[in-house]
Parts: sequence; C-alpha cells; structure tokens
Amino acid sequence: MAPVLISDKITVQQEETPEKKMLKQNSDLIKEKIDCWITNKKYLHPGITIQDISRQIGINRTYLSGYINETYHTNFNTWINNLRIEEAKRKLISTSDINLSDLAEFVGFADLAHFSKIFKQKEGVPPSVWRKKQTSHEKAS
Repeated sequence: MAPVLISDKITVQQEETPEKKMLKQNSDLIKEKIDCWITNKKYLHPGITIQDISRQIGINRTYLSGYINETYHTNFNTWINNLRIEEAKRKLISTSDINLSDLAEFVGFADLAHFSKIFKQKEGVPPSVWRKKQTSHEKAS
C-alpha cells in the first residue's frame, strides 16, 4: 500500500528581494516624475506621445507604459485623454464663455469633433450639455 501524503498550507513570510525593492523604488520614482509632469500640465501639448513623455521624464518607454497600465488600469491614450477631459471640465466650470473649439485646442485635442467624441465617451454627454448641466446646478445652489 502506497503512503498517503497530507499537506497543510503554510504561509511563509518572504523577505523583500533586491529585485522587488528595486521595482518598488522604480515605481516610486516613476510616480514622482509623472506627478510632476501632470502638475506642470504637460498633457495639454497636442500630439504628445509616450515616447515624448519617456524622454521628458527620463524613464524607459516600456517601463512607463507598464506603470500607466498597472497604476491607472488603462492604456496611454486613454490616460492622456482622461487628463485632458478633466482639465476641460475645470475650464468649462471656471470660464463660462469659452468656445468649445478653443477649449478642444487648449486641452490638446486636434479638433472639436474628436474632443466631443472623447468627452461624451467619458462623461456620457457632449461638452455643451455637460456645461449646461453644471451651470444649472450652480444656479440651483
């Protein structure tokens, strides 16, 4: 008769390996550089690419792409567009008379049609409708 092996799961606390430490340090460094890049609103530059950002902040393009995917749970283009739409929303609230074409250009979109499409995808309504809702909320308050 063959012996029966019964095993219990044992959780072993592993020490942080040098590789894990280095990845965490790299992640912290990338976060710091991206936060600075965002604070300086570099995402408003039209046509910005991941290669441009990687050069500007001195981080390998592949690491940067992986960081964006993992941290923001989205790809580079969607991440940039989200930053731009958030900026557009701030501008729509603070500047009631801004022309939507000018706003699209200001936040880095090539044209109003693309801006409106991305805005509607993210917010569920076109920018003009979103602005009206915001102004009606302000008047109601």
